[in-house]
Amino acid sequence: MSSPEAHEITPEARRDVRSVIVEKSCKGLHLAVRGLSERPEFELAELLAGRESRGERIPVVTLLVRDRRDADVIPPALAWLTSRGRRVIVRTRVVLPKPIVRALADAHEQGGDVSVELELAHHKPILQRALLGPQADSAAALLLQAQHLETLRLPVIARLGPLLPGVHDHAGPGLKVGFEALLRNVEAADIRRVVLAVGELEPQQVAALVRTQKELSTTGLLELGKAFGIDPMAMLGAVPLALSEIRRLKPRRAAALIVGLEQLVRSAGLELPTCGCGTHCALGPPRAANDYEVGYESVMGRDLFAGLAY
Repeated sequence: MSSPEAHEITPEARRDVRSVIVEKSCKGLHLAVRGLSERPEFELAELLAGRESRGERIPVVTLLVRDRRDADVIPPALAWLTSRGRRVIVRTRVVLPKPIVRALADAHEQGGDVSVELELAHHKPILQRALLGPQADSAAALLLQAQHLETLRLPVIARLGPLLPGVHDHAGPGLKVGFEALLRNVEAADIRRVVLAVGELEPQQVAALVRTQKELSTTGLLELGKAFGIDPMAMLGAVPLALSEIRRLKPRRAAALIVGLEQLVRSAGLELPTCGCGTHCALGPPRAANDYEVGYESVMGRDLFAGLAY
């Protein structure tokens, strides 16, 4: 249940605030969900039924993992979705707890279409947390677990982002360009599939980057502020930061950034999606034209009113 007062909710209670992102995919709609309750199957049935009642199909659902407390919620949600023919992506910025890994392995063994997407923002832990939040684990820790997931034959994709001008296309003090260093870590973990996500900039991210500005070059920090229309003196910490809304890159600036970074990915011999779909389906196993119909079960029947007695 989204709340207009979400910005005042404590970190401990934030998990109870549900958010849903809807995107188009090659085969229908793609839902990305976080903040499910302890009975996720009822919430998922409601979400999917609301779309299906309008004639929309949702073959792909992403479950967002923000902290380790999701270990109680993700496994039943994963089992419910895969048993109804949905493709499930678990996108995480923390090392997955054992219950989630077991649930993924079980679903895969039973023929479910599951994959793991690792959120990697920067090779430096302090910048990884500045961009993804204080609960985020380091890129090194996530990539270490990726090697274990690969032994379970679970598809793993590196989601590199949020990618920002001045952060990922400039070098920090005495270091290579931030994106190149992150890419080398991905290569070393033997992950071949990569998705690039150009970032928006939220107020808390700006504040965190200003606090950690010694990890970035002055030129890069000023370039970041220029790209998002933020006072350069505020970016340098000389004056208070007055920012209350999410800032977005202009389309031309975002396109220029992504093209340059894609060239680095291809030069490293890594795979990028070719369909433009947010579910990176082109990176997954090939499918027949009607493959999503096999096992796909509408929730408009037995699931729609399953929670009324609860």
